[in-house]
Amino acid sequence: MKLVYLGGISTSIVLILGLIMVLPPFLQPEPKQQVLLSFSISDSENLSHWCDELSSILFKEKIKAAVFISGEFAKEFPQCVTSFSNDIDIGSQAFHYSPITKISAYSLQLDEIQKGKKTIDEIGNLDTKLFKAPYGKTDDNIYSLLSHSDIQADFSYKDQYNKFHEDQFIWFKIKSYDSSDYANSITPIISNIESQGKQIPIVINFDEKISIEEIDEILIDLKSKNFEFVNASDLVGYDLTKRNDGQREST
Repeated sequence: MKLVYLGGISTSIVLILGLIMVLPPFLQPEPKQQVLLSFSISDSENLSHWCDELSSILFKEKIKAAVFISGEFAKEFPQCVTSFSNDIDIGSQAFHYSPITKISAYSLQLDEIQKGKKTIDEIGNLDTKLFKAPYGKTDDNIYSLLSHSDIQADFSYKDQYNKFHEDQFIWFKIKSYDSSDYANSITPIISNIESQGKQIPIVINFDEKISIEEIDEILIDLKSKNFEFVNASDLVGYDLTKRNDGQREST
């Protein structure tokens, strides 16, 4: 009887241990849809207060994001580099906001990218590793150009981002939406996001032509869906905007 009793206890212990090993995945909360809000500054007409107001909204709403700016606009509007909190990645878009592909010489393309990064780094006291090509235009030189510019992540494309890993750029799939295509309502974007599953990160692209009031309304709608707002650093898995002293605290 004692052997039978002990055998029953042993069996129960094995079953309990098995349940402990199996249950945790089911007890963990379901992962949220990752959403990156990407703000590209391509025109200086509306920038006098736009960046300051955008910074305030993102800080107030505790939303991570990425902001891309060219070197020439950064020089004219330094607040588009300096006003954002530590949760906002700052990326370069070459020095002039014009297609790199229109520059025929490799050395001049390299100068455009390096000068853009250097300008932003000096204005913001940063070391930014993030890039997005003006108008999304690239050619076969792009990854050589970025490697020689100490840039480690590229968000130039609508269906992928690329990060530097083990001496080469590798790509990861994303799904992008341009908010300007949905001027009347953000609802179609939200519906598409909710229907496509949570496996692929979503990027929603904005520019300075969209008013701060519209952006604020869009953020309220997006936050109501309980998405996980990420910055570019979160997606690639390492810090793409290395800040020194004097930056606003994280949200």
